[in-house]
Amino acid sequence: MAIDSFVISIFLILVCGRLLGEFAAKLGSPAVVGEIIAGLLIGPSVLGWISPHNTLSVLAELGVILLLFDIGCDTSIKRLYHAKGHSLWVALSGILFPAVIASAAAAYWLNLSTFTALFFGCALTATSIGISIRVMSQAKQTHTHAGQIILGAAVIDDVAGVVLLSILLNFNESGSLNFLSIVLLTLKVIIFLLIAPPLARTLIYIARGFQSRFKQPGYDVFIIVSLICLFAWLAHLFGAPALLGGFAVGIALSRQFVSPINRYLQNPFAFTHRLEKSTKPLIDVFAPIFFVYVGITVDLSQLDISGTGLLLLAWLALIAILTKLAAGFSAQGPWRKKLTIGCAMVPRGEVGLVFAEMGRQASIIPPKLFTELVMIIVITTIAGPLMLKGSLKEQKPAKQ
Repeated sequence: MAIDSFVISIFLILVCGRLLGEFAAKLGSPAVVGEIIAGLLIGPSVLGWISPHNTLSVLAELGVILLLFDIGCDTSIKRLYHAKGHSLWVALSGILFPAVIASAAAAYWLNLSTFTALFFGCALTATSIGISIRVMSQAKQTHTHAGQIILGAAVIDDVAGVVLLSILLNFNESGSLNFLSIVLLTLKVIIFLLIAPPLARTLIYIARGFQSRFKQPGYDVFIIVSLICLFAWLAHLFGAPALLGGFAVGIALSRQFVSPINRYLQNPFAFTHRLEKSTKPLIDVFAPIFFVYVGITVDLSQLDISGTGLLLLAWLALIAILTKLAAGFSAQGPWRKKLTIGCAMVPRGEVGLVFAEMGRQASIIPPKLFTELVMIIVITTIAGPLMLKGSLKEQKPAKQ
């Protein structure tokens, strides 16, 4: 891609993504919906200003790695450890129901191969908890029992989703689906997730010790970007997606990171908080590039707009919604509490889009199916917050 085409493409992606993201937020929808629509508008489907290109794809992948880093920063290992009972069952149901039911529905109604249908169903196991938590926070419900169940389930969902994506992509490359390869890859991913955060945390301690020796500005962002790149490469070395490296560094940077050696070391929260804060502008720039690029890669001409095609799309979107609602009803308590939990699990948002885009890049998801999958994810991302707001209307705000 020539430099003039590259810079004007980035300009259009950033400006259109920001404007439509802001517009979507003002309408009460997640900004990610506006960013996808921006990609549809400036991409080949409508105006044709920008076409998919490898250079833009690499930038979008960097956005995914930074996005997973941001999710890692908000992941609590302690909450994951203590996520028992209700949270565990909600999380497992939220993974199992879409993986089985949506996969079977896709295989039957879309005539997909077993592996493609499985990937389709697994893409719908994701939960964009950031969207739901924002709605819960506005209603002052994050500290309720339902809010804590949602948070615990989301942590399990995030980790399980990353592991699941790693396994499916590895299967696609190796061409083997035997039990031994599943166990070996799962072990490699789990070992990486166990080793990488403490190792990254150790490097952060070392970086803190050397900070006084560096006089040039930008030390904080230099350290964190270097670590993200290093661990993305290590993740690839382990046979996992590079985005897992960003996730691991985010966990290491989390204020809720715990390890046996923490008691012997000085509290690093001031330094890690500074590192996290320094990376926010990068995430704010590169993450929207990913979502806009997803819209650019969507080919609306592939969408079947006949009555039957639209009815089938609506049916699959309904399955995606109902399978997550069913997960909420696996929790105990009154029906309104179960409904709230189920609604919070509905939006797939950025996590589902990561799944879909990785499948498209790996040629697991063909263009037509990719368009349908993105449409379903967008529908759940819009419907989830609206349903959650409705379920919270008559509930009293929790005492802080």
